[in-house]
Amino acid sequence: MTDPAPSLSPGALLRLPQVARLLFSALVGRLPNGMVPLALVLFARDTGSGYGRAGLLTAAYSLGCCLGGPALSRVMDLRGQRPALVLGGVVSSLALAVLPWVPSGGALVVALVAGLATPPLEPALRTLWPSVLSPRQVPSAFALDAAAQELIFVLGPLAVLLAQVAGDGGGLVAAGVVGLLGTVWFVASRASGAWVPPVHEDRHWLGPLRSRRLCVLFSAVMLVGLTVGVPAVALVAYTESIGDRGLAPWLVAANALGALVGGVAYSPRAPHRDPRRDLLLGLGVLVVTYAALAVVPSSPWVMGVLTVGSGLGLPPVLTCVFQLVDRLAPPGTTTEAFAWLISAFLVGSSIGAAAAGSLSDARRIGGAFLVAAAASLAALAIARTVVGRGAPALRGA
Repeated sequence: MTDPAPSLSPGALLRLPQVARLLFSALVGRLPNGMVPLALVLFARDTGSGYGRAGLLTAAYSLGCCLGGPALSRVMDLRGQRPALVLGGVVSSLALAVLPWVPSGGALVVALVAGLATPPLEPALRTLWPSVLSPRQVPSAFALDAAAQELIFVLGPLAVLLAQVAGDGGGLVAAGVVGLLGTVWFVASRASGAWVPPVHEDRHWLGPLRSRRLCVLFSAVMLVGLTVGVPAVALVAYTESIGDRGLAPWLVAANALGALVGGVAYSPRAPHRDPRRDLLLGLGVLVVTYAALAVVPSSPWVMGVLTVGSGLGLPPVLTCVFQLVDRLAPPGTTTEAFAWLISAFLVGSSIGAAAAGSLSDARRIGGAFLVAAAASLAALAIARTVVGRGAPALRGA
């Protein structure tokens, strides 16, 4: 029999109506996610503050994102995308733009507001894929989305370094401008404007969190976030241990490159794979590749190869998780469910970075990567309970 949905390469997928517009506008609007953390550190240091102050500002912004994303996403599930995204984009961008001129006492509050109002373009995009693509094409879009988001964490820091030429706080102002432009570009799309939230009378105050399976899945995602949060700190410590800190950005980029390659390779295969099985396989790849990093080879070339390998398993894991969330979210709560997914990942990533920092200070870099591998192993054990016997069927399964 002929496959009703032949495999689409990433290029072919991007040529479908609205796909490229939605993906790239969302990436531009989300670029501040890769800019703000570095911009806050540079701003704090350039104005004479210590790393402790920089950490507090970053923590305030991240906390705001974790709390504000689900709240704005719930508004989208009730009222549509444009009002929440435009309001969030304007408030967040203004907060970032004025932050360099806010007295030190109010900077934490402004950073928190910038995070709270950050427009949830990521869940908005994933909610739209089923409305512009056939059910068999959605997994490919999820995989390409998971791969493309790595560009945020490669291009974001570069944009900050360029913007800092304008002076202290230039990176924050640039993040505000870029984020607003991307948000406007996204909401002006036909797909975003035409999307109508489903009407359901049985809404619950817990929203998607009333789904037990979904909450269990979020706990696994938090552990995956913990895994991914380790390299940003541990790789810097590794480069310092071999006496060449300048290699740190390259090794971090190597991890992102691995994820980009993994996502592009998985995208055309996703519709023909069982996402329940691939979720477990992908988590297994994370366990093995992060355990390999714990060897901490003295050769930076070997470390680079291992770092590329550690990124390969992430996009398939995220692609399968996106499909699970889309299937498990109670009717009318899909956008908010994707937002809680992001919050769980961010919380885990922050924990992973903190753990890696403590272990790296104790010169236990290998131990940091072992913690990352152990977190993925725990995520694998939890995920088995979600996708095991009795789990609902998924698209593409």
